[in-house]
Amino acid sequence: MSRKEKAAQAAKNATQKRAKELIVDSLKLPRDMMMGASIVTVMGADQVLVENYRGILEYTPDCIMLQGKACRIAICGQCLRIVYYTNEDMKIEGKISEIKYL
Repeated sequence: MSRKEKAAQAAKNATQKRAKELIVDSLKLPRDMMMGASIVTVMGADQVLVENYRGILEYTPDCIMLQGKACRIAICGQCLRIVYYTNEDMKIEGKISEIKYL
């Protein structure tokens, strides 16, 4: 694929994304569900609930990295563990020090 074709495809994708965002906003639909955005809910310093993730990329006691639709999410801390996970959501517990969007 040439550079011009790649640029044209990227422009087309951006236009489609903007159109979808306008439809979601105008119909007042839940943005997270329609756009596939990940939802990260922090409960204190020891629990995180992540919704709409695609997969687990890394799982150690110090860092759990997840793949979202648009970015990666790194939850860092100490003694981290996944309490449960389904295709839709996951609960992480441990001493959470930071959450990064990569």
